[in-house]
Amino acid sequence: MSVHDGHRDRLRERFIKTGMKGFEPHEALELLLFYTRPRGNTNPLAHQLIEHFGGLSKVLDAPMEELTAFPGVGPHTALLLKLLPPLFSMYLEDRQSPGLIVQSTKDAGDFFIPKFVGAKNEQVYMMALDDKHKMIRCVQLGEGTVNASEITIRRIITEALKSNATVVILAHNHPSGVALPSGNDRAVTARIYAALKMINIKLEDHIVVADGDYVSMADSGFFSQLEAELY
Repeated sequence: MSVHDGHRDRLRERFIKTGMKGFEPHEALELLLFYTRPRGNTNPLAHQLIEHFGGLSKVLDAPMEELTAFPGVGPHTALLLKLLPPLFSMYLEDRQSPGLIVQSTKDAGDFFIPKFVGAKNEQVYMMALDDKHKMIRCVQLGEGTVNASEITIRRIITEALKSNATVVILAHNHPSGVALPSGNDRAVTARIYAALKMINIKLEDHIVVADGDYVSMADSGFFSQLEAELY
């Protein structure tokens, strides 16, 4: 057994005992690399990847072709790294039980954030709720190139009526990393709000997500302003 084999055993045992508590990003990546590089010291490669891409999250978000082009990273390693973000997202979504009661902005934000993990393009989701704020379903309305996702009011109305919803919450991401509503976000939201109001469905919020954070357009007072303008 080489010194590296002993190191691998110690790192595995440390994780089994304490989880990721106390692990540095390069140590977590080093541990992961054990499973595609069965021999040798993976510590230098973990350091090099993090230094080159600028952080652990940026390693996992790097394009497949950039990972496979990096010295020491083969297709199996690149595939394992690319698998993690969507797997995290599926894990977090799976923990959200059917019939979720959405009582606050935090409830909605915590629900939507996992849906955008690792997303490179702009995506739009709609959550349909009943009159007790219990989630009926959540549907993806569209996906496009960065800052260019298109949704139609007709599609939103169709999905809301199909769900028998009384309340709707929208969410979309800003892949640029800034969770602030744009002027176009506000204009589109105003049109959707007015259209849903005509069929007695309340657009309660529109949440903008970026880099694991979110901004609520309702909390900013935008919806109160819309309501005042419509009366």
